[in-house]
Amino acid sequence: MLEAALELIADHGLAGASLRRLAKKLGMSQPSLYHYFSSKDELVTRILHYSAERMLGVGLNVAPPKDREDLPRFVKEAVLTLYATESHPRFVRFLFMVRIESKRHRPLIDRMFDEQLNPSFGVLAQAFARDDADREEITQVLRMIVYSVGFMLLDERALRGMPGASETTKQYAEWVAGRALAMLAR
Repeated sequence: MLEAALELIADHGLAGASLRRLAKKLGMSQPSLYHYFSSKDELVTRILHYSAERMLGVGLNVAPPKDREDLPRFVKEAVLTLYATESHPRFVRFLFMVRIESKRHRPLIDRMFDEQLNPSFGVLAQAFARDDADREEITQVLRMIVYSVGFMLLDERALRGMPGASETTKQYAEWVAGRALAMLAR
């Protein structure tokens, strides 16, 4: 149900994604939807939490890093794996739609990034850091991989709707991971 709503909002925006339209997509009556959530606002909130948890959980599908030198490989593979799904590109489009169309949900999106997503860099870095300065450097290197590779994939998968990462993006991801490894080896 949340995936269907995510797709509907990602494709049509909040205004174009009525509960009536969602009910039709799911083959159920609109009043039946109110059993699952009381309003479109609650639906948006549930999609945000659901998708953020899935985003953070994608690392569980990638072989964990063995040591600090393996961190760039792990993060690169996690980003590629995340964008290989159909759900994550939709979630990215959903975030843009909600951010643009709903001032009411902007603080929730900000909290999600500030409290869940951004701290995950530091948690991962902490596991391999020698001290606080090293943790901060590892955190920035991991952020560099996620944002640079993620932006290429955002362009290809979320905006252009390509069926997967292009060879150019895969090569770029390898290059970024290599540069990140060199930075961590200093």
